[in-house]
Amino acid sequence: MKARPVGKPRSAVLLVTLACALVTAACDGSPAQQAYPARDVQLIVPYPAGSAIDTTARALADVIGAQHKLGRRVQVVNRAGGAGSVGTTAALNAKPAGYTIGLVPDGPLTLIPQTEKVPYDAKAATVLSEVTTSPVLFAVPGDSPFKNVGDLVAAAKARPDAVTIGDGPLNYTIPARKFEQLTGTRLKHVKFDGDQATTTALLGGNIDVGVMQLAGGMAQLKSGKLRALAIATAERVGLASDVPTFVEQNVQLQWQAYNVVVAPEDLPAKVEQKLSTAINSAIKDPKFAQTAQKLGLVVSGADGKAAKARLAEKTTAAASLLPR
Repeated sequence: MKARPVGKPRSAVLLVTLACALVTAACDGSPAQQAYPARDVQLIVPYPAGSAIDTTARALADVIGAQHKLGRRVQVVNRAGGAGSVGTTAALNAKPAGYTIGLVPDGPLTLIPQTEKVPYDAKAATVLSEVTTSPVLFAVPGDSPFKNVGDLVAAAKARPDAVTIGDGPLNYTIPARKFEQLTGTRLKHVKFDGDQATTTALLGGNIDVGVMQLAGGMAQLKSGKLRALAIATAERVGLASDVPTFVEQNVQLQWQAYNVVVAPEDLPAKVEQKLSTAINSAIKDPKFAQTAQKLGLVVSGADGKAAKARLAEKTTAAASLLPR
């Protein structure tokens, strides 16, 4: 008579099964179960490679990598189109896990959503940091008869709708309109795609005044081919300390563009803190500051809360001046 095999007690089988499951989970856990970050982070830039914001993003990513505070690399990914809205959509509609964030100009967050329908909720974005600010200024050809804001105002009042001003992007249209409102003038607006086109028109004598960012006109201003009448900041900017403010010339015009790091809504608090710490540390690094200054950008470093408040203020300030 054959002996019956002796089976393992049911409790022993359960223990072995549980142990195997734990080992499997430890070796093959999902990213959500692992410490963040478990892989590299993508930093979306909504403009092409070689643009000023792209250069800024790559400098920021390099410093984050060198400081090792995040523990993983930050890879810059260009998603251009739609005046920045394509890349902004990709950043804000990503899974809120901290592996896709974006360095975006404020326009797609503060201005574009007020003039057209966009597939993202700008107000719900997680704002991690304000990286740089870019002051807006009025520039004229180097040989222009306009030596200051007063000259421009006098000419515009003497010849309504005749003095030409190049703007175009919303961040330029608004200060141009605000200037008219504050000074009681009417200028003839000529639309351009950006700083390069406006600069070309100024150098060719095709317009009288151009609205641009300091970063966009830096080289021509230094060479003397262009001259800045005024800069729209509360105080003079160190990068262009010889340029007076509008406020100094009795026109209460202040307007700047901001570059901010954003992430999707509902980003976990611990992930937000980890990213914010790494980004803000990199912004304060002298190597990053050198790159920003060469581009004509002012390093900010305002934290996420302050940056989001500033974006909300700008959204409100622009509402009555945006084209409808």
